[in-house]
This record gives sequence, C-alpha cells and structure tokens, in this order.
Amino acid sequence: MNVLSRLALSQIRRKRTRTVITAIAIVLSSSLLTAVINFVISGNTMLVGFLGEDYGLYKGAYQSILLIPAAVLGMLVIAMSVIVISNVFRMSAHERISEFGVLKCVGATKEQIFKTILYESFFLIVGAVPVGVVVGYLLSFLGIRAANGYMDELNVLVRAMMRSVTFELSFVFSPMALILSALISAGTVVFSAVFPAKKAMRISALDCIRGGRENRKKCGRSKRNVDGTRAVEYQLAHRNTVSDRKRMKSAVTAFSFSIVLLITMSGLKEVADGILNYISMDTGYTMIADYTSNYDTRINPETGRREYYYVRTIDNKRAEEITNELAAYEGGEIFGCGQDYFSYVTNLEESRITKQMREVLDNRSEADQHGFDRSEYELEVEIIIVDEKHYGEICDRADAGYGDAILINDYKYNDNGKERHIVPLAESVRSLRLEKADGSAETVRIGGVLTGENIPKELIYPNIRPVRLIVPYAEVRGYNWMTSPDDEEGYITYARAVLEKYFPQGNQDYGEAGFVCRVFGAQDFSKIMNIAVVIASVFLYGFVILLGLIGVLNVTSMVIFGVKMRAREFAVLQSIGMTSESLQKMLYLESILCAGRALVMGVPAGVGLVLLLKYCVQKLFPIPFQMPWAAIMGSVAMSFILMWGAVQVSIKALKDQNLIETIKM
Repeated sequence: MNVLSRLALSQIRRKRTRTVITAIAIVLSSSLLTAVINFVISGNTMLVGFLGEDYGLYKGAYQSILLIPAAVLGMLVIAMSVIVISNVFRMSAHERISEFGVLKCVGATKEQIFKTILYESFFLIVGAVPVGVVVGYLLSFLGIRAANGYMDELNVLVRAMMRSVTFELSFVFSPMALILSALISAGTVVFSAVFPAKKAMRISALDCIRGGRENRKKCGRSKRNVDGTRAVEYQLAHRNTVSDRKRMKSAVTAFSFSIVLLITMSGLKEVADGILNYISMDTGYTMIADYTSNYDTRINPETGRREYYYVRTIDNKRAEEITNELAAYEGGEIFGCGQDYFSYVTNLEESRITKQMREVLDNRSEADQHGFDRSEYELEVEIIIVDEKHYGEICDRADAGYGDAILINDYKYNDNGKERHIVPLAESVRSLRLEKADGSAETVRIGGVLTGENIPKELIYPNIRPVRLIVPYAEVRGYNWMTSPDDEEGYITYARAVLEKYFPQGNQDYGEAGFVCRVFGAQDFSKIMNIAVVIASVFLYGFVILLGLIGVLNVTSMVIFGVKMRAREFAVLQSIGMTSESLQKMLYLESILCAGRALVMGVPAGVGLVLLLKYCVQKLFPIPFQMPWAAIMGSVAMSFILMWGAVQVSIKALKDQNLIETIKM
C-alpha cells in the first residue's frame, strides 16, 4: 500500500461520522440500483413464461413497460446519489484543505492530491458497494414475496377471465445483473468524487494553508442595520446561508428532489384511485358471461377506408339460445346484449345534429387537425342487440313496434375531467343511412327514441359512439350475459360449460381460438386494477422512501459537517459576547432558511408535475381530482422537523468545545 492510499485510509478511519454517512448513502444507492435491475429481470422471466422468448406480437410494448420505468428509476437513483455523495466529498476536501496545502509544500503534486481523494472513494466502494448489492437482492427478494402475496389473489380473478394466464414473479439471480449493478454503483461513486478532487488539486498551496479559496459570495448590505429592528441572529444566519451558497445548493437540491417525488407519487395515487372509481360502475348485476371475437384491420383497396374483420361473429339467434340456457340456472334473470362499434358510420347534415353535438365534433376536429365540413358530419355508429324479453320491454319504453330500430339519443363525452351527457341528434331524425368501409350501405328506419332516464342502466356504459342503435337483428363482435345468481360459484361452472358447448376452446391459450369466452364477477376487473395499483404503490412508495433517505443523509451531513467546520467561527462569536442561546437561535434560523429554500423549489415543482399529470389524465378520463394536500403539508412539516433534528445533534457537539483551544485550532 503506497503513501497516498494509506493517507486516504487514515482519513476514512479518523472521520468516522462522515465515513458512516457516505457509506450509508452508497449502500442505499447501490441497493436501489440492484433492486431495480433485479425486478426487471424477474419481470422479464414472468413475461417470457407465458408470452415466449420473443414476447409475441406486442414485443415492443412489453419491453417498453419493463425498460422505460427501470431506466427512469435508475436515472433518479444515480442523479440523487451523485448530488449527495459529491457533496460529502466536497465537504471532506474543504475540511482537509490545510492538509492538502502542507502536502503540496513538501512536494506533493496536483495529481497526487487528486489520487488521494480517488483512493478514498475506492476504499468506500470496496466496503459499501458489496453491502449495497446484498441489501438490494434482499429488498428485491422481500418485494417479490410481497408482490406474489397480492398476485395469488390477482390470479384467482384473472383465471376467471384468462384461464391460461398466471402472474408470478420469481427471484432470479443473474451474474450479469450482479456485475452491472456493482459497476454502475462504483461508477456513480467515482464520478461523484472526481469533481471535488479536481477542484482540490487546482487550489494553490498558499491558498490551501490560508484555509482554501471557496467562492463565498459577499452578502449585500442589509436594509436594516444591526442596531435596528432586525435581530442580529437573523442577519448572521442570512449572511451565512448566502455566503456559503454552494454547500447549501446541493443540500437544497437533494432535499427538494425528495419533496417533488413524494408529492408526485401522492398525486399519482389520487389519479389511480380516480380511474378505479370510474371503471367500477355498478350495473346492478354480480356475474357476467361474455363472448368476444378477435378482429383484424386493413385498408379497403376500393374505398381506402379502414375495415374491421371479425374472426367469428355472434347473431341474435345463437345469443338467444345461450340466454335461454343460462336463464335455466336457478337464481337470477339474464340481461343479454351485444355490440358492434366498428362496422358502420353515418353522414348527417348539420340540421340533423344538435348544436351541442356540433360543438363537440368541431372541437374534436380542431384537436385532431382533420377538419369537418360544417354542412355534413360523419358519425360513428354503435349497433346493439339485446335478448328478446328485454328488447320487448325497450320497445314499450320507446313507444316503438316490435321489430323497429330504436335510437339511444344520448352521448357521453369527457369535458376536461367532467362527464357530460348531451342529446346528439335532432328530434326530426327518423331514418339513418348506415355505410360500411367497403362502400355498401343500408337505410334504417327509427321506430322509437330513448333519452335520459328511459335508457336502461345496462346500456349507459361505455357509450362511446355518437349514434347508438338497438336493432332487432344483427351480427356483432361480442355479447354479454349479465345476471345475479344465488350460487355464484355454481353458476360460474355452469356458464362455462354452456359457453364451451357453443364456442369450444379446448386446451388453446387465451384468444388462440379466434375468440374469447369468460365468466367472471362484475367487479372483478376493478378488483384486478386495484390489486395492480396496490402492488405498484408498494414498490414505488418504497422506492421513494429509500431515495428520500439519501436526500435526508445529504441534509444531515451538510448541517453536521458545516457546524464542525465553523467551530472556530462560533468560538470567536461566543468570545465577543454571543450567548449559547443566540448561537442556537442563529443555527435554527439557518436551518429554517435552508428548509424554506428546499420547499420553495420542491413544492411548486411537485405541484406543477401533479397538475400536468392531472391535465393529461383528465384528457382521457372524466374523473375528479384532488390535490394531495396531506403530502404537501407533510413535506413542509418533515422539512422543518428534519432540519431541527440535525441542528440539535450539531449543538450537542458544540457544548463540549473549549473556546480557547478551538480558536487556536
């Protein structure tokens, strides 16, 4: 071991507090990086298990789901780690500035000073990175076990819909992941040490002996004199925070970064809860059996329009046969309905569309930059069929004859987060010309109209097409049978047997037969989404908390080391009459100013990101949104409590110092 490495090792041993804080920061950052990488590998193993090695048709989408969040989280960890660790090394270099001056006076070169700090980082890497990697694997193992606990319940629900799919994360030990996480962690530490080391090597020996050449900006003259109404403790605290702005800047940046993450995560949770409430609409039934055909699209060569091809449609006759068999099970009435969203459009003159609907269409055309001819509008049409019993009841509601087409004259749209319902077509509309993508067309006479409360609740959702027609006969892509049986478990077995009789799937995987048949609880989908949100929240909140701890370490180290480096300054102030109470008050004011700056940066940035998230989500979903005030208030309280605690620790160290010896130091 050469002289420089022994010097670095002795520095690590002598400055135990700084070494422990730096080591903890390195352990946290390397453990987070290891956990992120291992989660990606475990997720990839799960996807390969039921999608195959090439991920199938949606390879790019699945890879993006895995790699993009991992890259974002990894960059956040690296950025926070560089800020924190670099600040610790900078403070260490400033603390040893006189030592570097002596070394330069006895012949040490700039490169040797640079190597001394790098040796210190190497020793910390050897001691902390392996521990961090082990902790990271432990975190990923515990996280995977916790996730699988939720996935057991998730699989029970998913298998009701997709019988061949099972979600389970496996703990995978990958040598390549181990090497990658160790190299990234080590590189982060070295990168963090390089800038303080380069700065230290550039300072001349004379400046080092004089105490360094930190760029301390002069604080402008106060508007109030010391003997005015402004307390001297505040003036000193303000001058100190301004003059040592560089040290404060790194701490404030790291701390505000933690505040931004906490507020953003809380806002994301609010958005997720809003989406869950939106998709959990109650239809009044407890069980749903459904059939859905696969489809393909292509451009029709004659018309140039996008055309949808269904692998296997279902018509009224077959749907009614299944309805009758399902209704034979004891316990509940069946409501059967099917939809086709993609086959038809209708072109209507301006006079046949209400003013509110024209405004919606015009706004949409401006957003999509397609443009509509104001004399005529092309509207998408939803074709609906229902079982015979309920079709007769709907005809009575609409005052229509049996066999007539019935118009559901209601359109739901999202108005910047608010759900609006309007009447789309004028009362004068009594027939519609429906056109297909291949150019064929047919005219449908409307025998009755449903609006407002006359619309059956089963047909209100999802309501995504401007024109909705209930027709007596049609071939559609999918069909739902809704009921509330007394014995739900028995009904699931019975309904599956009925669907298998008409649509045999055999042992084929989900969708391979060209269609999908499912029997599930009406709220199962929202339960699946809720479990997925809980799993994601556990992982992300755990990540944010651990990342926040890195920022907390930076603030703590800044306060503690700052007080130690200013011990002589404090001793001089006390020797000229400043009391211990005034000194403590000054330090508390400095901590308040530092916390205040972090809040001024972090809270607006966090609120801004939350508002941006709200804006983007409410463009897609009509959901209410509430600002996460609890997280914001918690961030404010946490900031001041943390700074107060760090100052308390530092004050205890000052009480034991001898003024004369400290001034001589």
